[in-house]
Amino acid sequence: MGYDKNKVAEKLVRWERFLGAYHLPEWEELPKIDLYLDQVIALVNNYVGFFVYDPVEDKLLTPSMVNNYVKLRLIPAPVRKKYGRRHIALLLMICTFKQSVSMAAMSAMLPPDDEEIIHQEYVRFTASYERISSYVVQQAKASAAPIYDESSHTGTEVSDLVVGSAIAASFARLLAGKLVALHEPDFAETVEKTE
Repeated sequence: MGYDKNKVAEKLVRWERFLGAYHLPEWEELPKIDLYLDQVIALVNNYVGFFVYDPVEDKLLTPSMVNNYVKLRLIPAPVRKKYGRRHIALLLMICTFKQSVSMAAMSAMLPPDDEEIIHQEYVRFTASYERISSYVVQQAKASAAPIYDESSHTGTEVSDLVVGSAIAASFARLLAGKLVALHEPDFAETVEKTE
């Protein structure tokens, strides 16, 4: 597949600017009033909808997904059909985690249904989010150096970045899964049986 190196370079610069300016909402910035499901869906998709890159996918989060997360006990059930801060915080974590880990691993990573613990974990999550997004931008920039180099004309600069990014994502997923397996004995047994 052929790529336009200049267009890719422009997109990478825009992506770097976007991630440099983007911040997940702090706990205090999450809505203080409870919201109905359609409001929660719109809010979460607004915050982390940029994870959708496949044209086949329309939304990162849908009502049926939220209902499944409740059934799987990844998030607590709504109270009188309304969702509060703890629900939104958990959904932001889920929408991020589901990009790279299984539902079983995600279940092990999420805090228990206790508002204070969810609050503390969400604060740690947003700090990690900031740190890791900055790291990824730096790594992408370094890996994309041949794309910005006008004297480089191998024709593989962009595809090399695509392949490298896919490999890095695979290793990041592997690391997350292995670490979760170390923490959760039942999950570790399941992982060992499948290896």
